[in-house]
Amino acid sequence: MNTDFLKGKRILVAEDDFVNQKLITHSLNTTGAVFDIAGNGQEAIEMLKESNYDLILMDINMPEMDGFEATQIIRAEINQNIPIIAMTGWSSRTETDKFTKIGMNGCLAKPFGLDALYKTLNEIFYAAPPKVQATNNGIPLPESVDSVVVDLEMLHELAEDDNEYKTTIINMFLESMPESIQKIEENLAAQDWENLYKSAHYAKSSLSVVRVHEMHTLANTMEVNAKKLINLETILPTLNLFKKYFELAKEILHKEIISLS
Repeated sequence: MNTDFLKGKRILVAEDDFVNQKLITHSLNTTGAVFDIAGNGQEAIEMLKESNYDLILMDINMPEMDGFEATQIIRAEINQNIPIIAMTGWSSRTETDKFTKIGMNGCLAKPFGLDALYKTLNEIFYAAPPKVQATNNGIPLPESVDSVVVDLEMLHELAEDDNEYKTTIINMFLESMPESIQKIEENLAAQDWENLYKSAHYAKSSLSVVRVHEMHTLANTMEVNAKKLINLETILPTLNLFKKYFELAKEILHKEIISLS
């Protein structure tokens, strides 16, 4: 087994028990890895926001914030791909399944020695990365959509009985939204986050009269993530979903134009 792969790796250890901290750091000292200790899940989250790590060893039972809650926040708000290994004194099949479901990549039963550490981490670093479902601020994005609700109440209120004006506004929406989508795609390809959040904000603003709630929510998510530089890996699937909703909205709006003529 390759035992050199941890050299130079940055590891965040979330563990509240002082004795366990000593045991874990004793093992890690022989690996060549660089590591930091967090006393609970909340501290781990704050440290992860400030520094980049290659791996997290996450104790399950900690005060203030346990490993389950910390992992869910990390996956939803900070990093979907960093390997997270559960550290626990028990590891039944049921609990192991729970670790996997919340986004952990493996489990180490405490106390563990170097052999168990290397075996588990070797499997993590040399296995294909797990497929993590993209989220919209923590809420899983649907893999497919087949319906959408277009709310034209504001348009009808503003235009009253002027169907020609309504048609003009709808056509402007249908013409401008593809341009907004193209700008977001270009910004994403260039990883130009500042302009991406501006483009997403413009797209969101376009949905203020011709309202499509799902599109507005997704545009807001892209805007916030690009502006705060968080969950950047979710922007592409969010954009793809945004485009699917737009295609469905187009069909409804074309029918509305016909009804207004």
